[in-house]
Amino acid sequence: MFISAFLILAQSTSPFGSPVPQTINPSAPMTMTEVRFNECVDLAVDDPASGVVEANKWRIEGGGFLARHCLGFAYAEQFNWIAATRTFAEAAREAEVAKYPRVANFWAQAGNAALAGNEAQKALEYLNAALVQGSLIGLEKGEVHLDRARAHVALNDYEAAKKEFVMVHKLAPQDPLGWLLSATLARRMGDLAIAKADIAVAAKLAERDPAIALEAGNIAYAGGDAEQAKINWEKAVEIDAESRSAKAAQKYLAQLVATVAE
Repeated sequence: MFISAFLILAQSTSPFGSPVPQTINPSAPMTMTEVRFNECVDLAVDDPASGVVEANKWRIEGGGFLARHCLGFAYAEQFNWIAATRTFAEAAREAEVAKYPRVANFWAQAGNAALAGNEAQKALEYLNAALVQGSLIGLEKGEVHLDRARAHVALNDYEAAKKEFVMVHKLAPQDPLGWLLSATLARRMGDLAIAKADIAVAAKLAERDPAIALEAGNIAYAGGDAEQAKINWEKAVEIDAESRSAKAAQKYLAQLVATVAE
């Protein structure tokens, strides 16, 4: 009874987070429009409400897709995912018409916002649009495949997600989140050998991440090693007792103690 309930409980939860603001950093001197975009994004991050006001003001003044894209960041910082997704997508369409060189990033951020708003199918549509541009390379491309993997998991298409993680590890091998999430997926699919290997890589890349310690405990427990699970969950609590991962680990530890007592 405890085992089945425990394994249901011990599913790692990894927040999608806000789209990462990307200011313009060209090698050549920036135009006044690019300078204003960077200032708008900085304001959106520091003071989202003021960011909404500034971005809308800039749009009225003719700021076009850059002003709309900034507005998307302001909405994302307010966790208004519906508005953020819509605004990022509108900015991406406008940027595509204008043949803006960073349009792929716009679509990627629309996909990330859709994912954060639990619209996995829409996220895939936008993320596919990002890849179709053919301009993303390295880490940026890897992050799009990571979001595609998350979307497939949300749609319960684990096999498709597994294929995406192959691309993630190829393009962004230094990203601990990619290894953490692929380890979680492998555990859910019952492939503990891959789960253990992937979480070990994640731990090397970010040894003080409570989410990684939590998942290491989940994997150990799934493999029947309650002692190692206990060690990892305790580590998650030690790293950051106030984190979501630590709070989950504390619940698992309490259940483990209760089971031993029985």
